[in-house]
Amino acid sequence: MSEFKIIIYTPQELNHASYIHTGLFELEAAGEIAVEVRLNLNKRLGRYAIQDGELSTNTKPHPKTSFYELIDTTTGKKISFATDLYDFADQFSKEALEQCDFVFKRSYERKYIQKLPENLQQKIHPLGLCFGVRSSYQKTWFPFLLGILGSNLSIQTKLDRWLLQRWKTTWKSQQKHWKFIKTARKLSRFQNFTKAQKELILFQTRCFKENQQDVVEIHQQRYHLIKLLRKEFPKQFKGGFIENEFFLEKYRDAVSNVPSDPEKYLDVLKSAKIVIYTRGLANSPAWKMPEYLSQGKIIIAEPLTTELPVTLEDEVHLLYFRSDEELVTQISRVLSDEALGNRLSVNAREYFEDYISPEKNVKRILSMMGSSKL
Repeated sequence: MSEFKIIIYTPQELNHASYIHTGLFELEAAGEIAVEVRLNLNKRLGRYAIQDGELSTNTKPHPKTSFYELIDTTTGKKISFATDLYDFADQFSKEALEQCDFVFKRSYERKYIQKLPENLQQKIHPLGLCFGVRSSYQKTWFPFLLGILGSNLSIQTKLDRWLLQRWKTTWKSQQKHWKFIKTARKLSRFQNFTKAQKELILFQTRCFKENQQDVVEIHQQRYHLIKLLRKEFPKQFKGGFIENEFFLEKYRDAVSNVPSDPEKYLDVLKSAKIVIYTRGLANSPAWKMPEYLSQGKIIIAEPLTTELPVTLEDEVHLLYFRSDEELVTQISRVLSDEALGNRLSVNAREYFEDYISPEKNVKRILSMMGSSKL
């Protein structure tokens, strides 16, 4: 019998939580912990938010925060923890901060955390880079499906004339949610690694609904970079915008020439030598970065604002760029300097293996909470 047991309370969102679940199921398969999934339909409403440097609260849901319990089966000691995988560094789950002993936050920036009450600040720790993935050892899906549907219907339950319409909208959105979850690739696909054989430069991205200025700016930046890369490296560059439901015709001349199917895209990624990274929504760390690192890519990246448990170092794990000129220069450097490219590739892969692979990162946070015997 394992000395430590982890209870997963079914979350309201699975795309991001899949990373944590994968780590837990992998550790269970290795005999290091036991895992139990418990249905939870609670609304978990409420956020702390930092706006214009001031702390405020609201009653909005925070679905990308998932909840867990760590139990030492020899002593009976219990520790509650949450993982906050929300894009926004300036927003926090009220229930997680008030009810949990530890909170591990993906978009971790101290300048926002220090605006919280001191007793809450002490609970928050950087989670590091995450991405959507699934474990072949996960055998239980029904409680998760029931959990995301039931909890999200519960959030929309208010006795008024719009109730049925809200339920219908929620039902449709959760069907789409579940369909997307099933496209998550197995961890083994990222663990398998072979050195790239083609001098391809890859940058594929997608459009979001343009309902925020941040989204408009991201689209404009990515559109500009796609055009720049096609101009400067016409023979080597592959990528562009995926034609998804939010694709806009004004970006028609920047459509991707790479498959959008997750498995086929990963095949192209594995073959590419150089990859380009730009920020995610609200400056969050995009899934691209851990995917790139997993395949030992030569990464040319816009600097991250998220603070990581272990820093991604410029000229060690990747090369940063801050302008068009610097982007072109950095790409040209690695195309002409094989030794530099090889060093960056080796270090990138090692960073993934040591700090991002789900079982490693989840084991790290469990150890932080006192299960040092793991």
